Parts: sequence; structure tokens; C-alpha cells
Amino acid sequence: LSSPRSTFRQARRASNPRPALAARRRPPLLAAGHKSAPMGVMEERFLDRLQQSRTRCAIGAVTFVATLVGGICYFPFTSALILSVEPTPTSPSGVAHRIYAQYFPPEPVQLLVLVKSRDGSPLIPHVNSTLEPEQPRALERWVAAPPPTPLTAEAAQVSHELSGVAARELDVHCRYTFLSYFDIGLKKSHEGRHDRPIHDVLDGIISRVARPMLFDSDASRTLMLVQIEACHGEDMTAEIVGKNEASAPVVSAMEALKDYADAYPASSGLAVERVSFPGVMATVQEGVETAMLLSTLTAIPAFVLLGVFFKNLRLLIITLINIAFCVATSVLIMYPVSLSMKVSAEAPAMMVATGLAMSIDYSLFILTRFGEEKRAGASVKQALLVTLQTSGHTVFISGSTLCLCFLGMLLIPVSTISTMGLAAAFTVLFAIV
Repeated sequence: LSSPRSTFRQARRASNPRPALAARRRPPLLAAGHKSAPMGVMEERFLDRLQQSRTRCAIGAVTFVATLVGGICYFPFTSALILSVEPTPTSPSGVAHRIYAQYFPPEPVQLLVLVKSRDGSPLIPHVNSTLEPEQPRALERWVAAPPPTPLTAEAAQVSHELSGVAARELDVHCRYTFLSYFDIGLKKSHEGRHDRPIHDVLDGIISRVARPMLFDSDASRTLMLVQIEACHGEDMTAEIVGKNEASAPVVSAMEALKDYADAYPASSGLAVERVSFPGVMATVQEGVETAMLLSTLTAIPAFVLLGVFFKNLRLLIITLINIAFCVATSVLIMYPVSLSMKVSAEAPAMMVATGLAMSIDYSLFILTRFGEEKRAGASVKQALLVTLQTSGHTVFISGSTLCLCFLGMLLIPVSTISTMGLAAAFTVLFAIV
């Protein structure tokens, strides 16, 4: 037995049957038989203005100029980016960083060369580092130069040659220091001797102190350092190397040291490697650019699928223009931002990936709906109206939500994350436009 409520529902369904699923599907708003769609005064004026040749030429000119200028600003924009991760300003590390920068000069550029033996044999002999004053002539024996190993002369020759390379590249325009175990001490005469015996004692003391700092525990590896403080009167830091003309001697010195290390004979008992923080930063930058290239290459299969779906070359060209405008205009906006605040080097990769994804997605929404209305028999004006009222509304709401999400990253007090969020928000905004 059925309840009174179920009996009532059955009687209601019998008197008012539900239409079939195919009949309930909503056709295009301007399908055959519909003469017009509801249109407000502002929408009608907008579409009328949009169909004017002067308006379309102005939109095309603005798009072309913004894309061109944004493309020109790309390389200056990438040069202004930073690779280091800045500490949170209110954190203890951020406070310490700010106080250190207030009282101390910036860290100079350091170009390091690692010299090591290929078989692990020592470059200098092991000596007793403890001074025993009770023994006769203890100080004289302590500071005396120990007998060389088979690799000592070759390591000293490498040190002298590297010092010459640094002098050739940096002597004229830069203030620098070359530090090596084999080139430290007081200035000697042209015959290789000191003017006074006390200088030999002082050189021995300096060598004793520097030995544990410049060699590893078994003396098979040593570091030779070129520390560059300023060039052309401008302080040098690792972040600005290669980004302005004043750092050109530093770049030349880096390349000269790299060429020397690469050209050093493999048959020798020593191996020479160049290690420097600017070189590491350049490698990281190359990795970021490679990631951007891979992100761009992933757009090729997406364009192929769009071409198969649209089957219209003009619609595909519109998508390409949208992508170029979106990314280039975002660069145009972010470039002055990078001059006033520290923008992460990962921001361009984020902008390219976001621009490709959003431009293709939103173009697919808009152009697909426009094509449906045109095939249903609507005029261009009517198809534009329905596209703006349906897919345009969806794109606006979706893009605005995504922009707010990316702008929320500004609340994170880490410049690497907050600047990436700002760059992505601008990219989504211009993808909507």
C-alpha cells in the first residue's frame, strides 16, 4: 500500500508529464525562429561602436603597440629580476639582514678557482701546526717553508697564471684582491727575495695561518679567490653582474677564468675548476629560461587541437594574437614594478604558463559560443550579444576569481611568492581583456 503523499505525486505526474530530455535541451538563444535577443541600451551602443571601422582600427593599433612595446621590454625586464630569496622583513633574519646592510658594505663578487690533485696526493706537505716554544729555535722552524711535494711547483705556477689572468682583465677598471696560498705575503724584490730577513719570518707566519683556511684536511685541494669590490666606481655584487655596463670587466674575468680552467691539460697531475656565485646564478637563470621554453613548446599541441576543433584559420589567429597581447602587456606592466621592488626570476615562467593556459581556455569559450550562434542563423551583432551575455559572463567571473586568488599571494611576506602572484594576476587580467 502506498502512502497518501506518494499517491499525490503519482497523480501529479500523470496530469503533467515531464518532457523528454532532447526536448528540454536549451537551443542557442538566437536559433532559427528568434528574431532578436533582449538588449540593453548600453549593450546596443557598445556593439554599435564596436562595429565601426574607426573603433576596430583603434583597438588593433592599441593591441599592436602594447604587444610590440612589451616584447621590447622583455629583456630589460628579465635583467632586473633577482634570483636570491629575500627574507621576510619582520622575521629575525630579515631584521638582521637590514641591520647588516645598514652598517656594512655589500658582499663583493667572489670568483673561485678550485685546484686539486687528480690522484689525491697533497699539494703541499703536511706540517705540525703547533708551536712548541720550549724547543730551541722553535719559531724559526715553525715559520720555515716545508719541503715541496711533486705538485707544489705546478700548483704555484697555476696560482701565478691565474693572478696574471685577473690582472689582465681587472687592473684598469676594478678594485680587486687575488688570494692564493702561493701568492700571499709581503712584496718581494725582482730577484724573488725580500729586502729584510724579518719579511721571511712574517711570510712564514702568514702562510701558516692561511694554510688551514685555503686547503682541505689532506692538502689535496685548495681555493684561489678573486674578490672584486668595485668596477668603474660602482660597487659590485653578485646580483648585478651581467646586468649593467659597469660589470663588464667582471663578466670578462669570469669567462677568462673559465677558459683557463677548460684549457688546462687533462694529462697534468692537477685539475682546475672555476666555481663562482655569479656563475651559479647564471646557471639558475638558464634553467628558468629553459623552463619558459618548455612551457612555450607545450602550446604547439594545444594549437593543433584548437585548429582541429575550430577548423578556421582566422579563429586560430585570434587566439595567437590574444596570447601575444596577454603576455607582452603583462611584461609591460611588470617591468616598472621590477624597478621599484624585487621581483623573482621565476615570474616570467609563471606569466608565460598562465598566459598560455588562460588565453587558450578563454578563447575556446568565447569563439565556440560565437560559432554556435552564427551557425544557428544569427547576425554578427546578435551573435556577439549572446556570446557576451553567456560565455563572456563566465569568462569574466572565472578570471576575476582567479585574479583575486593570485592577488592573495601578496599577503605572503616572501617576495619570491608575492611577486609571482602579482605577475600571474596581471596576466589573467589581460587574458580577460
